[in-house]
Amino acid sequence: MNKVFVAIDFPPEKGGIHDYAFGLISQIPAEETIVLTNKINNAVESEQFDQKSDFQIIRKRIFSDSNKRMMIFSQLILLMQLILLKWRKNTKEIHFVNIFPVGLAGPLMKFLFRVKYFPYVHGLDVMGMVNSRLFPLLLFILKRADKVIANSQYTKSKLVELGIAESQIVIIPPGLNVNKLSADTGSEEDIRAKYDLHGKKVMITVSRLVERKGHDVTLKAVSHIVKRIPNLKYVICGDGPYKEELERLVIQYGLDSVVVFTGRTTDHELHQLYECSDLFIMPSRDIKEKGDVEGFGIVFLEANYYRLPVIAGNSGGIPDAVKDNITGYLVDPVNDEEIAMRIEQLITDEGLARTMGDNGYDWVTNHCLWSHRGQLLKQLA
Repeated sequence: MNKVFVAIDFPPEKGGIHDYAFGLISQIPAEETIVLTNKINNAVESEQFDQKSDFQIIRKRIFSDSNKRMMIFSQLILLMQLILLKWRKNTKEIHFVNIFPVGLAGPLMKFLFRVKYFPYVHGLDVMGMVNSRLFPLLLFILKRADKVIANSQYTKSKLVELGIAESQIVIIPPGLNVNKLSADTGSEEDIRAKYDLHGKKVMITVSRLVERKGHDVTLKAVSHIVKRIPNLKYVICGDGPYKEELERLVIQYGLDSVVVFTGRTTDHELHQLYECSDLFIMPSRDIKEKGDVEGFGIVFLEANYYRLPVIAGNSGGIPDAVKDNITGYLVDPVNDEEIAMRIEQLITDEGLARTMGDNGYDWVTNHCLWSHRGQLLKQLA
């Protein structure tokens, strides 16, 4: 059965949805799969990536948000490409890894050619549009789909609140690419020296620096316990618009010698940082006025793969990624005292931390790889 995956977000560019698209598509037989994705500025990089892929990748200007005229024009290009693929490849299914506006082609292709279509919902992509005047178009796409793919139980519950039938929704969470994480990247000694981690208890957060991720509450929690754990280091990996505020909080709480900002890291350096860490933390919270929510949280699976216990905010789709009291702790993401207690507990009780880390590794390798997610996709047929 020939499948076309339409993805605005796709490698070699980086991001959560990019990884989701590639990880899931890689589980489908290459001869059954075509990816229709947007052109990117770095043509050389995209060409090199496409040549290494087993499945066919077509890059066209299928999305533009520069102005209304260009957006309409790009959607016409998308529709023309889908019609051509229907004629040439006898397309049976269209999967819209990004739902809007590209998903508008789904109902039309279904009406004209009886092609099944499946929009994918990641959380913020739908919830962030609830107050938009274009939201009725989004509902139009969702309600006419053959199935709607949600990335978590939380996302599914939000879709049900919007009037999508529960029976119409299938959950396919993000999976983990262990080949990328398992690469031989050398010793961790260099990274310990670079960030003064020798002899330290290392707590790490890996994420974009935005308000939702909870770095600010974590810093306040660290300020409560740093005197009792004088060898604690908090490594913050990533960059983003919230960095200036976080740097201000580090000064306010007197944590200059405790907190390390690495900025963006290479895969090589991130592997080393995970290897020398004792605990992963990211108490993400919902910011309802912005519709900003954590749809899942693949970084918790990454951390568990490195046998790290995790502390996670009990919000959004995170409970699908973290097994509370087994692979880590789900906490009230705005309760700095609870977060401080859990940090101290896992840093000081090495046996507990080791057990949770081992549980996390077993959970990930037995249930959360892309091969497991691919089986869910195959069941759609």
